[in-house]
Amino acid sequence: MLGSRFTTLLTIRGERTEPERVLSAQTIDAASLSEFTVRGEGYSAVVVTVRATYDASATSGVRVRWLYSPDNTNFDSPEDAEDAGNYENLTFSAGATRQRTITIPLMQKYTKVQIVNLDSSYAVKVSAWKVLMR
Repeated sequence: MLGSRFTTLLTIRGERTEPERVLSAQTIDAASLSEFTVRGEGYSAVVVTVRATYDASATSGVRVRWLYSPDNTNFDSPEDAEDAGNYENLTFSAGATRQRTITIPLMQKYTKVQIVNLDSSYAVKVSAWKVLMR
């Protein structure tokens, strides 16, 4: 009996949504960003997979940054989010395609996920998917 309860708890904790494509081969201009907001009510984390294709002349890569908000209006500033460590950088190689999966804890009702092009001269092509986890 104890074993079946334990198994049930593991099953419940592992619930997740189907992957949703939130960006599809979107071009992000130099020193710009693209973003989407996750409503995290009832979920504990969002798993974001980002795929970036860099220009052959690019010198910098892509940053995934997340900002929290209790009301979908007042979000953390990018500076404070980065100071708190709320970002991950994809690896970079000019002309290459890189992909990274990041688990983001949902600390507030709303979380804005920003895909930031750190290159000041060249655009980057980005696709992204999200999965919500209970």
